[in-house]
Amino acid sequence: MSKEVSIKIYVKLYATLTKYIGRSIMHEPMEVELVKGATLTALYHRLGIPGDEVKTAFVNSKMQSDDYVLCDGDHVGVFPPVGGGCS
Repeated sequence: MSKEVSIKIYVKLYATLTKYIGRSIMHEPMEVELVKGATLTALYHRLGIPGDEVKTAFVNSKMQSDDYVLCDGDHVGVFPPVGGGCS
């Protein structure tokens, strides 16, 4: 029997995305455990966030695409599209 290797990452959701975690964690990232080799898309799925609600994700302060493979200890910030302004 094989055991899947997991990683722990630290995630902060911003603005309207905080509704997907059921609590407000404005200052502290939450710890999320994923299978080794998981991508940002897998993270969104794990948190129940529809992909079209994510505009930008930063991993360790660098913008990354949705197919970016996460590593143990990564710090991830996820942002929704921003609306408003002049029309």
